Amino acid sequence: MLHFFWSPYIFRNDSYEKYETNNAEICKYARKILGGFSNIHIDSFTASRVTDNPSDILLGHTTFDPVGNLTDDWVRDNALSPEDACHPNTYVMIPILPVQIGDHKRWSPFVDSQLDAARLIFGICGDYWYEQIQMLPADTPIGRIKHKLVRIDMGCEARLFGPPRRYTPESMNGLLHLSDLQPHKGFDLLLDSIDHTQMRLHIGSGSLRNHPNQRVRIREREVVSLGWMDNANPQVDRFVKEQCAFYIHTSSLDAQATAILENAARGLVPIVTPESGFRSPHAIYLTQDAVRNREIILNAMAMSQTEYEARSAGVVEQIRTQHSWETVFATVWNSIQADMCGRIGA
Repeated sequence: MLHFFWSPYIFRNDSYEKYETNNAEICKYARKILGGFSNIHIDSFTASRVTDNPSDILLGHTTFDPVGNLTDDWVRDNALSPEDACHPNTYVMIPILPVQIGDHKRWSPFVDSQLDAARLIFGICGDYWYEQIQMLPADTPIGRIKHKLVRIDMGCEARLFGPPRRYTPESMNGLLHLSDLQPHKGFDLLLDSIDHTQMRLHIGSGSLRNHPNQRVRIREREVVSLGWMDNANPQVDRFVKEQCAFYIHTSSLDAQATAILENAARGLVPIVTPESGFRSPHAIYLTQDAVRNREIILNAMAMSQTEYEARSAGVVEQIRTQHSWETVFATVWNSIQADMCGRIGA
């Protein structure tokens, strides 16, 4: 039996026919893909003991406690004896960066002991951040566990975004950005990198007024506010594909921004910073220099139809293969099996 600990999710008849939040998608496809390898039990990352079977496998996110004073620790509580730190087949799966953001101990109270106890840590992040982590000294909070880090990509069910967009000259100045606009998303850099006289920036965020197609001014830049965007809405999907040729992301600290994957699946060409966590030969890369970025964006908008279509098709194929849930969870399962078999043979 495999026990998977993540944020709570309620399965419904249409769960696999609609695109939902990234945590919901992880939970859904963990059950679907890992459930093809083993009997699977889905539980919350706030769970306590679920098994005393030494053959079981425990895999999940570190305990998340948004309220405080949580006592249950699924890693510690499933140890088979009081002197053990965890069940012998305990594995953690989390988005990971070389630094821990904010007051992580407040909402993840057992993170250090859980990372230390895990046999392997499946880190959801791009190659850029994996390489940064591997360069960390071993006496740093993340550097101390880098030896058991297995990098995995975030998955994306590309089929739910329908046929990719088609090239149109009229949309080549259309940019889309989706985020909560927190400081690490680089929203100031994004605004400074835009020449609103030549570029149309569409922003989907719950942090802005929820009035689709409402033009608003932010720091003297005119943008189109889309409010919170529902990826499951076919009208949203159609609007994005018709109006936007590029997805832009200027983050300084994203393990692997899911919004890049979602919109690459639509066929938008990513214009992103390396720190956004997405690496592709078909993407276009920004810098931390706003003046240079404006030049990069204008050059992208001027690319030929042939080049655009090649980049668009390239990122679509990359999402469908490298970021398929089958690929992601096969890596997880095969790594767990190799670790367990290695111990049996030792």
